[in-house]
Amino acid sequence: MTSRYRLFYDTVVRSDLLSKLQCKNVHQIPAVSEVNLSIATRIRPSGPNNPIPAALILELLTGQQAKLTRVKRSNAMYKVRAGVLEGAKVSLHGDQMYNFMDRLVTTVLPRITDFEGLRRNSFDGRGNFTMGIKDWSFFLEVESQHENLQTFGLQDAPGLGINVVTTARTDDEARLLLSALRFPITAVRSKQN
Repeated sequence: MTSRYRLFYDTVVRSDLLSKLQCKNVHQIPAVSEVNLSIATRIRPSGPNNPIPAALILELLTGQQAKLTRVKRSNAMYKVRAGVLEGAKVSLHGDQMYNFMDRLVTTVLPRITDFEGLRRNSFDGRGNFTMGIKDWSFFLEVESQHENLQTFGLQDAPGLGINVVTTARTDDEARLLLSALRFPITAVRSKQN
């Protein structure tokens, strides 16, 4: 069964972008190709700042098994050695991706205190969007497992990085796509004299 966000993209957003971007071919319409979630941690013997609880949190949020990441090169400034566990990541595609974006836009972002919208300068120049969420407790999945996760001490938890990869060629196309998908991107502020 396809997600409602996927149906929204197929029925409303694609036709809207086709007319706004004046594409000659329907395959030129930008789309979201994948969503990457990652948590970078410091090695601690216990608590949330360890890659194992971070991987469990990512599995809880996405419903997909997280992959543990390792440090590639030693760095004395950060006191890390090559091959040491660094964090966890998950790549979402298809319906899981659309379900996660639906939950992010409709439930998580509105629950953030003093949320003013997503920054316009968070695009990378090639149509990909990156954002971070400092507090995991805004996700309903984490809130429902609060008693089980209390041993991890979520108040000291590292943030969650979310990268939305699109097929858009420019940042303006990607901004138009994500705005059509109801991502609350802030408007351009006019300079006050």
